[in-house]
Amino acid sequence: MSLKSRIALGKTNKEVQKMEEKNDEAKRSTMNRIIVPVDSSPEMDKILEKAFNLAKEIGRNIVALYVIDTPRLTEVIPSDGISAAWESILSSESQKVLNDIERRGKKLGILVEKKVVEGIPEKEIIKEAKKNDLIIMGCKSQGLFDKLLTNNVCEKIINQSSSSVMTYQMK
Repeated sequence: MSLKSRIALGKTNKEVQKMEEKNDEAKRSTMNRIIVPVDSSPEMDKILEKAFNLAKEIGRNIVALYVIDTPRLTEVIPSDGISAAWESILSSESQKVLNDIERRGKKLGILVEKKVVEGIPEKEIIKEAKKNDLIIMGCKSQGLFDKLLTNNVCEKIINQSSSSVMTYQMK
């Protein structure tokens, strides 16, 4: 029997609901920041909408984190002028994405801190998030074959981060 079940014994549904609401409020009050790993995918709008709604509801700022995956990029593209050109394109794209997110946050009265980092996405996201932060991110569903061939960033963050992680299924 769980602690929650033991505490709720002998309580009415309303009393249990009140206890759960107080617990949720306590969790929210200890949350420092909302970290949203971002990119230019079309699904990002839905993730941002959820993050903005939560940030507004609980009065927290958002850290929009764009990770340029340079280690994996240089595995595919030789580290010469071509690689530098790709990094420049990705850097420009990151600023465009982050400026748009900042503008959207400003309209809602939410402060958005913009961050661009280079590295392996899951490692950089975990490094940015502290214990009392919340990571909100989209996760692509993968079949068994895809899981065998690729690294699932979302899965790694869920399993390795000391922060809370809220995920939304993306197509």
